Amino acid sequence: MSQTDRAGSHTKYIAELQCFLCGTAVGSFEADRKPLPSYGVWHPGDGSAAQRVADWRQLRCTRCGGALYAESIEAIAEPETDEELRREMPRRGRPPKWLVEQRRRASL
Repeated sequence: MSQTDRAGSHTKYIAELQCFLCGTAVGSFEADRKPLPSYGVWHPGDGSAAQRVADWRQLRCTRCGGALYAESIEAIAEPETDEELRREMPRRGRPPKWLVEQRRRASL
């Protein structure tokens, strides 16, 4: 399945995170692929601002401090946006040689 189709929409996956110990719904985690990578955008359930996280598995329950798990994962197709949080997600893998060389020349 393609991340972007002809209409310019983007598929994102939103997982509701719950606590293993007390069962409290703590918030949601947004990623651009499935299975969920460790990095993405964290949306706390208390309404505070969304933020990028390097590893959602390190997040803890705000009520009891327990570990979190993904209760349900929902796929949502939305139009492309220039949201700063998504643009800063790290890319997977090693950069191509031509890009490494281009960056090296630009830094000199």
